[in-house]
Amino acid sequence: MIKECLKTYLDKYFECYKNYTGTYPTIPYDEDEKSSLWYGEADEEDYIQWIYKEKDRQTDFSDLEDALDLILPDAAKEFYNSYYFLQLQGFYHGESVRLDAVSDCRDILQDLKNGIFEMKNKKYLHMGIYSNMDLALCMDIGTGAIVWVDYDCENVEKLADSLEEFLNKMTPVK
Repeated sequence: MIKECLKTYLDKYFECYKNYTGTYPTIPYDEDEKSSLWYGEADEEDYIQWIYKEKDRQTDFSDLEDALDLILPDAAKEFYNSYYFLQLQGFYHGESVRLDAVSDCRDILQDLKNGIFEMKNKKYLHMGIYSNMDLALCMDIGTGAIVWVDYDCENVEKLADSLEEFLNKMTPVK
């Protein structure tokens, strides 16, 4: 179900972007990162359009789970095995959201390993940025809930009971 929710959001995001700018979404061009998601050539400001693609190879999370002594929620596994995308943005209840890229030219397991942290005896998976205050957007690994985390104050607040609920309520425009 996560894959369908993500696809629905990606389609809405791309449609909105195309209607507003007449192009696909753009990101800063990095010649060292060779992505099959790039579309066209970099413009005069060194931005390049990008597209999303269904993942062509599935990631096995078992070694990561064994190394970190945890079990990732099925929703996280499905999310990271669904689509490749870059700099996906939107809004959730009027607050800005920026999901971390799931890129075809990056090591997803290493990115996930670097994004897992513990705070107040709970483990979280960093998935992006929430709000203009740059709060961490995370998944509670124990419950699968989507939360924002303020690392400095060690505050956590639940945004949605599940990733599916979160994706379904995300909008590409405020």
